[in-house]
Amino acid sequence: MKILAAVVADFQMGNVTPRSRLGDDLRGEPVIRRTLRRVLAAGRFSGVHLLVDPSQEAAARRACDGLDVAVETHAAGRVPWRGYMAAARKWALDGWRGGLLGATVFDESCHPWVLEALARREQADAVADIHPAAALLDPKLTAAVVDHYKGIAEDARLAFTQAPPGLSAAVYAASLLADMARQVQPLCRTLAYRPAEPQKDMIMQPCHLACQARVAHAWGRCLADTDTGFERVAAILEQVGADEPDADAVAEFLRTRRWTPTGMLPAEVEIELTTEDPLAESTLRPRGRAVGSRGPMPPALFGRLIEELASRGDIRVVLGGFGDPLRHPQWPELLRLCRAADIFALAVRTPALDLDRRASAVLHEQAVDVLNVLLDANTPETYRRVHGVDAFEQVTANLEGFFAVQAELQRPVPLVVPEMIKTHATLDEMEAFYDRWINRCGSAVIAGPSCYGGRWPDLAVMDMSPPTRQPCARVFERLTVLADGRVTACDQDFTGEHAIGSIGEESLAAIWSGPAMASLRRSHLEKRYDGLPLCPECREWHRP
Repeated sequence: MKILAAVVADFQMGNVTPRSRLGDDLRGEPVIRRTLRRVLAAGRFSGVHLLVDPSQEAAARRACDGLDVAVETHAAGRVPWRGYMAAARKWALDGWRGGLLGATVFDESCHPWVLEALARREQADAVADIHPAAALLDPKLTAAVVDHYKGIAEDARLAFTQAPPGLSAAVYAASLLADMARQVQPLCRTLAYRPAEPQKDMIMQPCHLACQARVAHAWGRCLADTDTGFERVAAILEQVGADEPDADAVAEFLRTRRWTPTGMLPAEVEIELTTEDPLAESTLRPRGRAVGSRGPMPPALFGRLIEELASRGDIRVVLGGFGDPLRHPQWPELLRLCRAADIFALAVRTPALDLDRRASAVLHEQAVDVLNVLLDANTPETYRRVHGVDAFEQVTANLEGFFAVQAELQRPVPLVVPEMIKTHATLDEMEAFYDRWINRCGSAVIAGPSCYGGRWPDLAVMDMSPPTRQPCARVFERLTVLADGRVTACDQDFTGEHAIGSIGEESLAAIWSGPAMASLRRSHLEKRYDGLPLCPECREWHRP
């Protein structure tokens, strides 16, 4: 069986980032060269091909000088869904999957037109698609995936293993690549849940190669493309003690550093612009009087915060909090500040009652990645019952108007993600809600209700917390900034009673690395869970 390895590389733009780091020095060697050496070490391929735009041929040849790699050029351009996939993957970079649209790390790099043309010309049965920034690719694990494909090729057209991003690759049958190119769809749209055509999860199908549990359960992006990923790969190469660490050694590194802050700034920051809210009487979340009046956040204060956040190249910013960001009188200006600062990932969380045509146009113009809509119902009656407002038809009409603007502009981003909180009041509509929005926009979220550390009525149908408590990952990755500038270590602190600082008085970086956060993290690592008064009764500690 003839199987090729293909690395589709772009030395200018990354797969999920605006700048490529393939030519950057990684402990004395360019990222792309490390990737190619690891591919060659797998020893299972009839040929290894580096495929680039003709304008980048010289850079590609320099990168693989002396290696048994064929440099190929193509004029196919970037995949048409690059921005669409990037918007989905930005919120789940540390897992091989788990993000919006059912997107996986394999969707980041696969270029079916280029790979299919290569397979057809070389008369290959299959192609292993290698992420170009996979400088820690495990040759043995990659070889095992190739061998697995050879054993199941009569029954499946794909082979993969669920290792952390960057440690392995996917193998595609030539016929599958042809189908993807003809249908103009990424792999995730082929394998994603479709209500009309349910199928087994892909890890329950023959295409999946089960690897060691400690590798499968490891968490962390091992691709040298984002700021955090690049720094992590460099640290692994330096600290593991071997220039060619295998997947097991990398997994152990990730395990021992699971509860470590991700950098000088959090990976994600939620910013509350105002507590003004059209759903002030909602029974599902703290809003209105339960929250109190804060804001609107002054544009100057917001601008200083965004300027600081922009220093982290893979920061995720959510405009939400305990009010509707679209009720801030200058919200379009604030979005422009985000885009002018090149914020990596940007989401807006709103009930969408104010999502008129003008608002829809602004969200598209400012390239927001995700529009998270707090809908919580599938009928007007349930919406009225849980939110105290008769506005279900208005919100769904606003969403259809938003989709119409998308169609006119021919822009699939922002991704629309309707959300429902699962309670006794919404349970009967949950399945219909999920299927409706999966069919309409590809994503939907069913969230569990929170008791906010015992400060809010317990609306849960059942307790979904795991039986054994672990440290909360969010205190190592995330902060919330309230509309008055106060910073809370936890998004469960809806009144700001336990704020740990204020961006009006100090930088967010100082707060993130300050004594209050250090004490909170220490309490979790020591399994005391008393760093905040909210922690002992919290049921949300298991959220990613």
